[in-house]
Amino acid sequence: MVRLVTFDVYMALVDIKGSLVPKVSGMLGLNKLKADEFVQTWRAKQMECAAISNSLGCGRTPFRRCTELALDYTLAHFKVSIPSSQHCELVMAWDTLTPWPEACQVVAEIRARGYKTAILSNGDSDMLNALAKPFGDNMQHILSAEMAGAYKPHPEVYNLPEQKLRVVKADVLHVAGSGSDVIGAGSFGIDCYWSNRDCDKLLDPTFAPKNEGPDLRGALKLL
Repeated sequence: MVRLVTFDVYMALVDIKGSLVPKVSGMLGLNKLKADEFVQTWRAKQMECAAISNSLGCGRTPFRRCTELALDYTLAHFKVSIPSSQHCELVMAWDTLTPWPEACQVVAEIRARGYKTAILSNGDSDMLNALAKPFGDNMQHILSAEMAGAYKPHPEVYNLPEQKLRVVKADVLHVAGSGSDVIGAGSFGIDCYWSNRDCDKLLDPTFAPKNEGPDLRGALKLL
């Protein structure tokens, strides 16, 4: 029986492109199409950096650092140079990403039904605490991959609910926003709802989610 609902942040709860594309466009003087491409590259390299961190066995590279390194790569790729103040502003913009339109309402409804809630995400603790602010008291716990010393889809990240909150995986529903997160949760044995806004296809159907839909509202049907 579900007792705890955990949420991915960067793909499930917040709108990365909707938040960053206008900022990148205005700051770098790129048209919307180029700014969109810039943000997509930045995000891809951010996650590549996290994946490399998982594989090297040298400890977890902070997610803030992954964000900085990915931005450096993307600026070089697009042949753009900016002052250090703007570089810092872009990196810190990841702390103020806007939630999807229904996100706060869905989290509030889950709490109103009596379930516990937690963020379970790759971000550093300070980054996740900043992103949790729009959800107020309805988001009760922050479980950062920083606590596990690894990034999703490493099983130690999905073990955090039991390790930190004493909630066994059979009592957890994880709300994912990406296929890799779905696979990570499924491999660990956690039921998963996939908020699949891009109508993406799962790379390995062995770990299919319990259900999926175009936004977060579908998670309510599993509770």
